[in-house]
Amino acid sequence: QRPAAASPSASSAGGAWAARGPAVGSFECRLDSAHDLANLLSALQLREKDAKDQRVHCEARAQGLKFIAQSGAKDVAVVGWMMATSFKEYRFVGEHEDLHLRLPVAPLLHCLQIFSDRAGLSLRYPVGEAAELHFTMEEDGAVSECSIRTLVLEEAPAIFGSFFGPGDVMSVLRPVQPEFWHNALMEFAELDAPDAVLRLTLRAPGPCSEANYPAVVLRSQTLTSDAEVELPRSVFEDLELAPSVVAAGEVTHHYPLTSILASCLRASKDCKGVKIRINVEGVMSCQFILRSRGQKDLFCEALISPMADFAGAPTMGAGRLVPPTAPASTAATQPGTMPGGPLGGLRGLGNESTGF
Repeated sequence: QRPAAASPSASSAGGAWAARGPAVGSFECRLDSAHDLANLLSALQLREKDAKDQRVHCEARAQGLKFIAQSGAKDVAVVGWMMATSFKEYRFVGEHEDLHLRLPVAPLLHCLQIFSDRAGLSLRYPVGEAAELHFTMEEDGAVSECSIRTLVLEEAPAIFGSFFGPGDVMSVLRPVQPEFWHNALMEFAELDAPDAVLRLTLRAPGPCSEANYPAVVLRSQTLTSDAEVELPRSVFEDLELAPSVVAAGEVTHHYPLTSILASCLRASKDCKGVKIRINVEGVMSCQFILRSRGQKDLFCEALISPMADFAGAPTMGAGRLVPPTAPASTAATQPGTMPGGPLGGLRGLGNESTGF
């Protein structure tokens, strides 16, 4: 059975994003399970109410595909990676070393979820004069084909800068089980509101502290309710506090609650590993290893800026973190290596993260 070439929802939603100019590159890839790509794209949906209109940036290279989503205020960015080795087959050809596309998330997910997670996936770009992104999915002899129009960009858009260069001082938290982090965030789901603030306190052990002292405390309060979660030292496999935290005894950072929940809840729900990093300015990085039906893991990272309207917070403007004025180190901008081990190679947003 072979349905129509494209689903109506995919065609209509992507129509406003027709390709501009000739394609300057192409790629083809195959996955044993369309679930892997759907799982990664789901983690990039920042807000459920805006999901139908959200677009993501796709960067294709010989190393694989990278997807980037960011909030309108530029205070949150989520990045997902599918390395070439994650695909059953992957081929990239281009006049330049990369190809940049702008893709609508909702039609993509609609296409990928037509069949079950056992459906195989073939993906090609470009197809036809309109330079469409073409999907072919097959399961038990049934075939579905979808085409989505894209916007081709001449260069990568300006996004969140990299705040986690090699040698940066930061606190690192790695829960024993990723469910601990997800369950802690879920305690604040009912408090989610545009003006709700999440206070995250890092505590260093004192001379009289118990062995299982509350190392991380999360708090939020609204006009009608409040919540507090204490995470004891025992729930963390690794807990490395920055020297400034150790010297002060405890340090509190403030974040928009909706930014934390929108960027982390989906990825943390079914992930198999999580690592949280917080630098001295309060910028938070949550790195996730996502479950895959294939033999290679998928990677996702959420970056969240802290709020400005609190004593000791970094300088910001219009709700966005202003990057440090000091020149970045040369090492922080050099391409790194592919991720090795449990998030060992992921170091932030940009070229130094995964070799992209």
